Amino acid sequence: MKKIIILLATVAMISSVAKAQSVNEELQEDVNRAAGMFYARHAGKMPKDTPAPGGKKPFYINHYGCPGSYYLDKGDYYTDTYLTLAKANKQGKLTKLGQDVLRRVGQLKRDAHQRNGELTPTGAKQSRELIEQMVKRFPEVFTTNGYFSVRSIVENRCIMTMQEGLLQLSSMKQPIIMRSKASLQEMKFMAPSDAELTAQRVDSLTQINYDRFCMLNSSDARLMSSLFNDQSYVLNNIDATKLTRQLFILAGNVQNTNLVGRMTLWDIFTPEEIHMQWRKQNAWHYICYGGCTLNGGYQPYLQRAVLRNMIHMGDSVISRKTPMMHLRYTNADVVMSLACLMDLNGHGLHTDNLDSLEAYGWVNYRIAPLGGSIEMIHYRNQPGDPDVLVKVLLNGQETRLPIQTDCAPYYHWTDVKRYYLRKLYRYENRRFNFKAQKK
Repeated sequence: MKKIIILLATVAMISSVAKAQSVNEELQEDVNRAAGMFYARHAGKMPKDTPAPGGKKPFYINHYGCPGSYYLDKGDYYTDTYLTLAKANKQGKLTKLGQDVLRRVGQLKRDAHQRNGELTPTGAKQSRELIEQMVKRFPEVFTTNGYFSVRSIVENRCIMTMQEGLLQLSSMKQPIIMRSKASLQEMKFMAPSDAELTAQRVDSLTQINYDRFCMLNSSDARLMSSLFNDQSYVLNNIDATKLTRQLFILAGNVQNTNLVGRMTLWDIFTPEEIHMQWRKQNAWHYICYGGCTLNGGYQPYLQRAVLRNMIHMGDSVISRKTPMMHLRYTNADVVMSLACLMDLNGHGLHTDNLDSLEAYGWVNYRIAPLGGSIEMIHYRNQPGDPDVLVKVLLNGQETRLPIQTDCAPYYHWTDVKRYYLRKLYRYENRRFNFKAQKK
């Protein structure tokens, strides 16, 4: 029976991947998705929720969200790119297109001046829209007798995203009991660090495989010839790979600036080049935050304290008489690793084949775009209900967990807690034994 269940689950996963839109189709639909984790997710049309069995109602939401759209926190992307093109232009080495790209990069540079990491108007709008949709979607939680605990890590973009969300919440629900906070105390369960895991992230084997993957997905010559009129100058003075990457990042970031709708940089790339550049970025994110077996496959466990805290909080509110919400704002890489650790929609994929990521649906902008989130929502009939149900939303959509259930997309809390605690225990046990063997 167990083998049959596993077989059916595998067939279902392959079938769902086959039916899903391809990355090419999605990029044609909205090229801004090529920005990956810098893709600005908007609330869009409110999803239709599957009714909870037995008339159970939501009473607790545990939310971990990415910041909204923000200016790049590394100003070098703007200044280095501009200076490279400006130097070439001074020597008469730019084509007409190259001169126009210099002008556009200059606009981006001026718009972003001294705003590194600042939330943009687009980000503020995102945060407000997503909170508005959450309130309308789960009105049972947002009552005047509910309690809302709101936290942010100490990052400007995250704090500003939190503030915009609170302003929206307070404008819709009055009076409410709410407490917000942003301090280093929150880091241990909102953006934990692990020097050991981080050191294992890019070892020599992983770097060799990634470099090979990049070689197979690189085509900078056409772009360079369209921007520069002297290819000898390019060969001797330009790091083509670096410049292409910088321009690609800036192209994806236009959607997060005041220039959105007024200019673009996507037009300097062909659709094939956009896809290739995205593939390199997607593979790098998988190596750093996913279950890539080239570096051991354990990078998502960097968020084990986050998952353990979610389980602890879920247990602590079971007997609470009034609704509650924990609203957390952290970096997108935390949300991405957590989605992989929880294996949401099969994103806990383990492979050493970077070419297979698209086929299995491991796509960065589907997992942790700007404005993305993971929400674990708890349902019950009454306080102390012995059969609490949970469902998890990834970026607002009902999500599949790697746990057996008789009421999908809802799962019995006892099963969810048992599954994840066992998973965390196995990791800690392996880690302890590994360290013991090294002594």
